[in-house]
Amino acid sequence: MSAVMGIIKKILVPVVAVLVTVSLGIGLLLSGLLPFSIQLGNGGEVTTENSVSAAPAAADTAENYGYYQVPEQFSIVGGIYYKTGQRIVNLADPGGYRFLRIAIVLEFLPDSPDYYSLTGDKLVAAQDAFRAEVDRQRPLIDDVITNVLTSKTFDEIFTVQGKEQLRDQLREELNRAMPNLHVQRVMITDFVVQ
Repeated sequence: MSAVMGIIKKILVPVVAVLVTVSLGIGLLLSGLLPFSIQLGNGGEVTTENSVSAAPAAADTAENYGYYQVPEQFSIVGGIYYKTGQRIVNLADPGGYRFLRIAIVLEFLPDSPDYYSLTGDKLVAAQDAFRAEVDRQRPLIDDVITNVLTSKTFDEIFTVQGKEQLRDQLREELNRAMPNLHVQRVMITDFVVQ
């Protein structure tokens, strides 16, 4: 009987400890007592939405995305999507009682025209090389995103225009911080302010 009780204690004690820790963490998160910024999710995952076998015909015009002139045919085709994960940050409102939960996906355009005509194993190898390059820049990406988000107030980001301005500012700041990578678009996939 005491052997059975010993086994139950060995199993029950860690389970209870985990439950208490999780409950305490959730309680602190909801009460706003957790540290300034928390990064959630697996982040760092790069995927492509569609494989492209060939680039469209060249165009004479280009759009300005930060410090890089993206040829129009590349912005039409689309790029490589990079999930930055979900994060929770305090907003810059007086008193610091408002927080934002946001998930952001970045669309990168590789600057090599050859990328857009690759297929099969060559395309996979090019994507893997690009993923490695973006992963090396991940701390910088996180820093830029956190700095921009924590500088905003509720009133600045709550409207549709505010979200558009936030996307534009994030894109500009990321392109300024990483001149070797080219963010075409910033997509907000989760947005909750409390």
